[in-house]
Amino acid sequence: MSKESNLNAEIRDGSGKSAVKKVLAAGKIPSVMYGLGENPVNISLDKITVQKEINSGGFLTRIFSLNIDGKKSLAIPREVQFDPLSDQPIHIDFLRLAADSKITLDIPTRFINEELSPGLKRGGVLNVNRRTVQLSCPANNIPEEIVFDLEGLEIGDTIRISAANLGDGISPTISDRDFTVASVAAPTVVKEPEAPAEGEAAEGEATEGGAAAEDKKDAVPEADNKEENKDKE
Repeated sequence: MSKESNLNAEIRDGSGKSAVKKVLAAGKIPSVMYGLGENPVNISLDKITVQKEINSGGFLTRIFSLNIDGKKSLAIPREVQFDPLSDQPIHIDFLRLAADSKITLDIPTRFINEELSPGLKRGGVLNVNRRTVQLSCPANNIPEEIVFDLEGLEIGDTIRISAANLGDGISPTISDRDFTVASVAAPTVVKEPEAPAEGEAAEGEATEGGAAAEDKKDAVPEADNKEENKDKE
């Protein structure tokens, strides 16, 4: 389950370009929180704190308790905009959440016990079809990852979404089939062209050289032909 993190936020005035520039110049990130039928709220967050949270991974799948001027609100980041040159965050959109809210997220997949798969031990290859799976999750039960166990899998076996223990209230948004997440495929062997034996190569070169010499010997220069015809006249 995704852990809840705390972030301090401040109400910010204005939403134009000049107001946004002032917030960024002060070492903060302009943000907005919306959802649950309430009016959007323009807020600002400490840039260093947010950068640490982003660097720790899974930022877009984590719930945050935003402390806005003493009032706490549960929210989840829905979009982060980055500066194209510095790659620093310059704006974040947060979605308000209630305790019973359900939200759709792309959750990363992870595969364990590769060393216990007979198929992989024999040189098989794990082909991953889905690096993430879209899930519908309760706000209070968001998984950080979907774990699949490879123990006992042979070459030709497939790993389907039903093999994962998703937890209560969590379900894939694709509900009409038990779709494939990964498979153990046979190894791909690239056959190198056979090099000729050393003796065969030398014999071939000698033959080619001899043939070239014979061709050269039998050839009559054009100038000699002209002289011969002149004598006959």
